[in-house]
Amino acid sequence: MSRIDSAGRIAEIIRRQVDALRDPAPRGASRTAGQSSRSAAGGAVSLGAVIARRVQAIDPDDPERRRKAFRVFLESVLLAELGEALINDAGFYQLVDQVQTRMQADADLVRAMDEAAELLLARTN
Repeated sequence: MSRIDSAGRIAEIIRRQVDALRDPAPRGASRTAGQSSRSAAGGAVSLGAVIARRVQAIDPDDPERRRKAFRVFLESVLLAELGEALINDAGFYQLVDQVQTRMQADADLVRAMDEAAELLLARTN
């Protein structure tokens, strides 16, 4: 697979997840791969709710807030796609660092990353 194909696929995943955050599934709709089934108190929690809660925890005065918001988003999407068991694996966070660094080198992905960060921050204000 070429670098362009990989970048395009990642950008498409980001767009799908951002669209899911914009338009949450109607009540009673079945859960998709883009949603988490974590249950802290016995109820299902959507991926969007997990992301929103984590983004809200970022200090509003943090100059790295946009980058951190996207990082939360990226971690959450990768965990949803690859399996939540990775949450305790230190190698997972190294992988996230590498993925985010490579994504920032692609102008198309930077636009998608900025869009996701802006949406996340707007939803949590």
